[in-house]
Amino acid sequence: MTTGTDTYRRDLVQALRAGNVPPERIGEIVAEVESHVADTGEDPREAFGPAREYAAGFAVPPSARSRVSLWALVALGAVCGWLIAEGVLGVFRNEPVLGLPEGYALVAGWLLWVPAVVVQARRHAPVRDPRTGRSLSPGRGRVVLAMTVVLLLLMVVTALAAALTSA
Repeated sequence: MTTGTDTYRRDLVQALRAGNVPPERIGEIVAEVESHVADTGEDPREAFGPAREYAAGFAVPPSARSRVSLWALVALGAVCGWLIAEGVLGVFRNEPVLGLPEGYALVAGWLLWVPAVVVQARRHAPVRDPRTGRSLSPGRGRVVLAMTVVLLLLMVVTALAAALTSA
């Protein structure tokens, strides 16, 4: 497997995920591409075209339920971010948030973050190669880690901003 094929596979998996293709089907599509490339020696871009264009042929329109859950997830993330930012600012300014001690806002933000992380982790079920069982995508742990790092960065940036403005 060459670096070009590895890059194509990664791009194809991402494009298929973006197109709401089920993980099992993604594995099958990638296996078909890899088998073709191995049998013919062709570059995948020459054989199938750009990964995004090829993946578009397999895209599944999002259901009304998935659109609603996406917007609910975005709203929940915004509330989490707001609560955590307000909680951090409240700690630095020694002010309550919504009439409650600032620590409550921090705890509420983190607690509301848990369902968002769980939903995202469930949406990113692993993509497996049906021939070998090998994982073709980052695991759920990376999704959880990435989301947690974003939240921690929000806290750090808010704390820095609060420290700089109160000095």
